Amino acid sequence: MGWWVPPRSARFHPPYELEDKFRMRRVIAILAVAVSMFLINQARADCPLAHTHIGKNPTWRPADWGNPGEGYVDPITTDDTKLWFYSLPPAHAIAPTPGWPVWGDDPTQPGVPFLKLVPEEDPFGQPIYKNNDPQTGLKRYICSFKYSAAEGYGDPNGTIHLDGWHSAHGPQGAWNLADTGDPESAPQWDIRLVREGASVVDDNFFMKQGSNYFFEHDGDEHSLQKVFLGDATEPPNAWGIHEHMGFYFYLPADGSAEGGDPVTATFSAYDAGGLYDPSDDFVFRFEAIPEPATAGLLVLGAVVILRRRFLP
Repeated sequence: MGWWVPPRSARFHPPYELEDKFRMRRVIAILAVAVSMFLINQARADCPLAHTHIGKNPTWRPADWGNPGEGYVDPITTDDTKLWFYSLPPAHAIAPTPGWPVWGDDPTQPGVPFLKLVPEEDPFGQPIYKNNDPQTGLKRYICSFKYSAAEGYGDPNGTIHLDGWHSAHGPQGAWNLADTGDPESAPQWDIRLVREGASVVDDNFFMKQGSNYFFEHDGDEHSLQKVFLGDATEPPNAWGIHEHMGFYFYLPADGSAEGGDPVTATFSAYDAGGLYDPSDDFVFRFEAIPEPATAGLLVLGAVVILRRRFLP
């Protein structure tokens, strides 16, 4: 008769081994917090995150993206006060969006969404289930990856996608919202976002800002905060919007959407201040990746690598 070997979970771990594991878990948790605080602080400096922009005048374009400060085309002049959304434009230094002005297709897979969803894990490498209950079969996914036009997905020097909202500060100021130039006097506009729909039901899609949850149901609204952005805009010292907010979905473990439909979320914007006309609907399309091919797709790639290297 062969010897019975207890399962790994039942074997004795020397005290020093357990101490090392708990120490590494603390290190990973601290790293996660540190990276989060870095991203928050960067919101006040040169932000490394990709935002969806909101401005006016959706059909205006510079005549030449190679020289966006000179000349323009504007085939529809009756929409000059209409709101619209757009992704990172062709003039972006690192990550101009394929398919701009929408978040278009993966440049390596035509027809596949550019935006990627990856499973979110807790600091100890465990999946996060809806209501913390694995019986739901729904894992939490987050839109979180780095991308650059030069190196593609996973470029460590790429721009982190996708996080929140920013006011337009585009070429020749044609898309910019009204500005007073005075930090003591805010402009009249009051831009509000509306969740028009999603490919999942109710709170299986939501957005999150710190510990605050938004857009858990169709029809939910959120008023974007007006902030004086100082010299981080063009022209400098302007009022605008800079609001960090992550995109989250609860999906089956394999990342499939309900009913086999694409994973989507649809928004519109209107101005409660009365200066601008409402936007058309803007659709975010996502591809869910159950097991990212590289840790570089994740914002917390360093944390993931540490976790896999030192934890069982």
